Amino acid sequence: MSNLWRQINPINPQTFSASRVQLHYAIQFIPIVGLALATPQEDYSHIAMEFNSESNTFIGKLISGKTPFRVALEPVNLIAQIVDAQNHPIAEFSWDGKTMAEALDWHKQEIAKLGADTSQIKSFEIPPDDFPDADFARGAAFDASQDAEIRQEVTHYFANTQILLQEITLANSGSTPIDIWAHHFDMAIKILLPGEKNGEPMSIGIGMSPGDFSYNEPYWYVIPWPYLPKENLPALEEGSFWHTQDWIGAVLLSSQLTKDPDGQQKQLRKFLELAITAGKTFWG
Repeated sequence: MSNLWRQINPINPQTFSASRVQLHYAIQFIPIVGLALATPQEDYSHIAMEFNSESNTFIGKLISGKTPFRVALEPVNLIAQIVDAQNHPIAEFSWDGKTMAEALDWHKQEIAKLGADTSQIKSFEIPPDDFPDADFARGAAFDASQDAEIRQEVTHYFANTQILLQEITLANSGSTPIDIWAHHFDMAIKILLPGEKNGEPMSIGIGMSPGDFSYNEPYWYVIPWPYLPKENLPALEEGSFWHTQDWIGAVLLSSQLTKDPDGQQKQLRKFLELAITAGKTFWG
């Protein structure tokens, strides 16, 4: 068992969701800047981010130039950051009492000081699909004065999932890097499988969402692609189930986790191993 595991505590879905949505908006400047200034990649990974468990930050891809930098967010205190190539802060911005427009101005001003062209850094617009609507998009100010412990709890999900996904990538050739995608605010990898099924390249997506339209609480998922047929889905670990509305994948909800830290690791590892094996076997 990893001694880096952070205990996951029971949550109140409503208060957790409010903090999660606030973070979901605050991280958007990482992909906004990446889209404007990072080297484009075919898989759009230039707008993805990672979780740095040492600094407890969400951090974007390195932007090359006169002074290489990354855009980051320290979530517990809601602090936006510009960091150097070694992840040392160059400039910081407190979201408390500030708006998306003020954050945009700050990012452009600080990035311009580093010699980068900020003309393509655009204002935030709500993505068209599967993105939480909130007053932040209409000029409401952020509030970092409360719920820091809940934002800390959010980071535990990402830190722990990173441990699990690192183990999976080491054990499975053809795994993609661990990325966090700002649109859905989920951390995920894919295991690329050989061959095709019904003309589609086969893969298995594995990840964690801190909550979304499907479930108003954090959950882990394993999604074989192409989707498995709904009929006769493989058996899963007790407490987990197959989600079949809009997408088909194995799911374990945070509310189904044991409260014992060592037990949490064992339970999650077993769920992921069985679900991944089920997907591989079905398409094997």
